[in-house]
Amino acid sequence: TIFPLVWLFYSSFKPKLEILRHGLALPKNPTLQNYVRAWELGHLGEYAINSLIYTFFSTAGVIILSMMTSFAFAKIRIKYKITPILYNLFLGGLLITLHAILIPLFLFETRIGLQDTYLGLILPYIAIGLPFAIYLGTEFIKGIPDAIIDSAKIDGASYLQVFLRIILPISKPIIVTLTILSVLGAWNEFLLAFILTSLKRSLPVGIYMFSGPLAIEYGLQFAALVIGLAPVLLFYALFSKQITRGLTVGAIKG
Repeated sequence: TIFPLVWLFYSSFKPKLEILRHGLALPKNPTLQNYVRAWELGHLGEYAINSLIYTFFSTAGVIILSMMTSFAFAKIRIKYKITPILYNLFLGGLLITLHAILIPLFLFETRIGLQDTYLGLILPYIAIGLPFAIYLGTEFIKGIPDAIIDSAKIDGASYLQVFLRIILPISKPIIVTLTILSVLGAWNEFLLAFILTSLKRSLPVGIYMFSGPLAIEYGLQFAALVIGLAPVLLFYALFSKQITRGLTVGAIKG
């Protein structure tokens, strides 16, 4: 299963004629010109910066909002027993498919002037990421003993202090997991970015649009794909253990 990635990588260093004549062979005359031309002609640097902006702010929004909401659902007692109702309402977002909201979301953002803006893509990313993040965060925080929180409350700590000084430090494993999942999801997302942006494109959309006028320039195509895949593969290779550990801990505590 790893061969297609290896083939894509070494083929990105081949001249066009070498790709056509010796498709599976290793490059005889490796060159970096494919990367230079792909970067310049495809404006991949600009799109990479856009992807970084979308990824950073959407991830920050998901982590902050989900952890605060998870703490409220797991440990704060609200009158009239509305907590389960609100919790299930948030989890209902997991049942809504992206394709079902594409047209309404596009029309709504066009009407209020958010289409083709950074905020117009960051907000949907946050909304899409929140239900699952709240589920994992709530199940994890439920496993924190109430005695720890009660002791802090007796000492005069407010809910905000409990959240900042107790809940967040203990919840580092699940925060790391949610951060990684959110980063990978936002960086790789294509459909929303394709529909909602025309100038402020993300890197996946930029690579897709780049493939049109230069479809027969296989070396450039391969180089562009490697540029798009490299950050994701590197990120996952560095943090795969944290993803597994965080999901396992969340499942056990849930």
